[in-house]
Amino acid sequence: MLSLYVFGFILYHSLPVMYVSYVSYTPPKPSPQPFIRECAYALNVPTVYNSPLGNPLKLKRLLEGSGKELYYTDRPTLGYKELPLWLWLSYMLFEYVPKSLLFKEPSDPYGLLNIKTCLPLASNMPIVMSFWNLDIPGYSFILGNRINLYYADQCSEPEVEKLIPLTERERLRVYVYSEKGFYFPGDSFSVPATLSVDFFKERAIVFLLKDGKTYRVFDHRSIRQLIDEKGSYRLVAYTYRYRLWRFYFGTRFFFCTPDFYAM
Repeated sequence: MLSLYVFGFILYHSLPVMYVSYVSYTPPKPSPQPFIRECAYALNVPTVYNSPLGNPLKLKRLLEGSGKELYYTDRPTLGYKELPLWLWLSYMLFEYVPKSLLFKEPSDPYGLLNIKTCLPLASNMPIVMSFWNLDIPGYSFILGNRINLYYADQCSEPEVEKLIPLTERERLRVYVYSEKGFYFPGDSFSVPATLSVDFFKERAIVFLLKDGKTYRVFDHRSIRQLIDEKGSYRLVAYTYRYRLWRFYFGTRFFFCTPDFYAM
């Protein structure tokens, strides 16, 4: 039984596998920095106001401690139902329980999502039982590490179609700049311009898609890519456990962006 568990553990942390035929490189040259706030949102979290169970005060304290704002939307999102039951079971067996026993923070389960369309992440798992001040599942589990990032002058009501889903509370800067100004995911801009991406995750692979097809692939944390062709551009990034040659093992969804529109 133990050997079966160890085999399942290794398999869980080694799959899926990505093969990348080439990796691009851009020099990590300095880029101008926009003066703008990075607002973090948790979407569609259940409370007694929209669900039979849930403690709004407890949720408010957790959100304030994590620097997230609460927002509800009827627009399409990706939620807990997007993960099949077998993936939830695998996550609990090989990620959540082992790390919790070792007093380490488990990764977010939404990293297991198979992203086909870049949609915001909804923390919409329902609370099934409440006893006094105890909720099952608890809000810390429901919220996870994920955020929906929004660049704005102030953190008020976000434009949902411009939210950047992110499975880790990671500092991320992604924007386009040119002589005419700064542009953020969901914006339109005139070519030529430069796409700037910065984050601190060590093992991550970033795909730049142009008109829905892979245009560039990067495995470094500071990207400056010249955009001189018209089209729609989108980023999709994954973390990985380890790499052998051009094979990336244990990939997990990291972040994606709404389209930039180069005119």
